[in-house]
Amino acid sequence: MARRKKDQPILLAEYEDCLLGISFPRMGEAGPPVAVYSADMIAARMRDEDGLKHRAARNFVADHIETLDLGPGTPRIVWAATVTDFGPQATPE
Repeated sequence: MARRKKDQPILLAEYEDCLLGISFPRMGEAGPPVAVYSADMIAARMRDEDGLKHRAARNFVADHIETLDLGPGTPRIVWAATVTDFGPQATPE
């Protein structure tokens, strides 16, 4: 088995089409860049290919993929959102 280099992002096998991009550490943060995946796209694939119901697919992503901690390089999972998902917003005067 091939070893992963320390400073490489971890990629999720079979979800290449759900990859959104790459996130680099902020200034002053340590660690490698990480892959960023769409949770919605992963859940949609599970519904389409595995026959899971909408809620079951979303729960699986939230409980089993989003919470993965594989150490440095662990991918980030993001959900689509709108401004209303964040509640009332204060408007600057």
